[in-house]
Amino acid sequence: MDGIIDMHTHYLPRHYTDALKQHIPGDPDGWPTPAWNEQVTLKFMKKQHISYSLLSLSSPHFNFGNKDETLAIARDANEVGADLTQRYPNQLGYLASLPLPYEQESVQEIDWVLAHRARGFTVPTNTRGLYFGTPIFDRVYQQLNQAKAIVALHPNQPAALPQNVNIDLPTPLMGFFMDTTMAFMNLLKYHFFDRFPDIKLIVPHAGAFMGILADRDAMFVKSAYRSDLYAAMRHVYFDTAGAVMPRQLPMLLTLADQQHIMYGSDIPYTDLATSSKLLAVLVNAEMGKAARQMTAVNALQKYDAFFEKHHQFKQLPTLLQIASQMMTGAEVLTPALKQAILRDNARQLLTS
Repeated sequence: MDGIIDMHTHYLPRHYTDALKQHIPGDPDGWPTPAWNEQVTLKFMKKQHISYSLLSLSSPHFNFGNKDETLAIARDANEVGADLTQRYPNQLGYLASLPLPYEQESVQEIDWVLAHRARGFTVPTNTRGLYFGTPIFDRVYQQLNQAKAIVALHPNQPAALPQNVNIDLPTPLMGFFMDTTMAFMNLLKYHFFDRFPDIKLIVPHAGAFMGILADRDAMFVKSAYRSDLYAAMRHVYFDTAGAVMPRQLPMLLTLADQQHIMYGSDIPYTDLATSSKLLAVLVNAEMGKAARQMTAVNALQKYDAFFEKHHQFKQLPTLLQIASQMMTGAEVLTPALKQAILRDNARQLLTS
């Protein structure tokens, strides 16, 4: 694991894709199901200097209402993951899938996959309207906590969508962020982090809307749920799958533990060319441009007397400073922080 570590990348076992075709007309979530085999991932890794990728299933979750089918898809996906891990042990690992909402069967699957090379687990934000964190799955959480498991939360289509608005907008563009945020709030409501502190939960896509909503919701969470939203944000892990620069990642860094943020490509659902460009933004981010802009902003200090006299303009330097930081984003990515996000944080989590 000397190169970049990809904590959010997907595989598509045949049994899973066949079920999608059978049960969902058109594109699932309004997003095309990509073609995939392990060579797609391995070639992308080689080109982008990624040394290790952690595979998982994406959305939609594979419970289509038939219990036997759900159990079969979960086991098949985990067998495929175990086989890939055995064939490429230094390059590929997998996060096991669970046949939620079937609690007893999910507990049994946890035992099976831990004996079959799983590096952790992936769970949907909701499955058939039942959200992760809800006490109905307590036995599953207890088992995961006992194993001190890595658990990656993956967004699913929200249990209910607004009607007659944005009907042609693919779910990943907004619905995934909504469902991730709602699931996180659900975890706070049921004191998930207090009750199961040894689960290493990864929240995808740089925390979805939590960076924006934290200050708005923290007081309510403390009053109504008796939970500490800020402490939870520092407790969990995050990946950077998607377009997190120049604004979302710097905002997240004001709330999260910097040692808990890890790279994710989201291939092949994010196409390889786009993923390459997004990775390049992180790899090539540098402070020169940001520093030059900040020097220009700081030069406004010599006009302090003007701003004191004209109060309507007093906040201008502060606003320009904030705008400069948010527009460049690179200012926060020191060489040490880039290395931590791209490699060191994931390596520490995987080996802890």
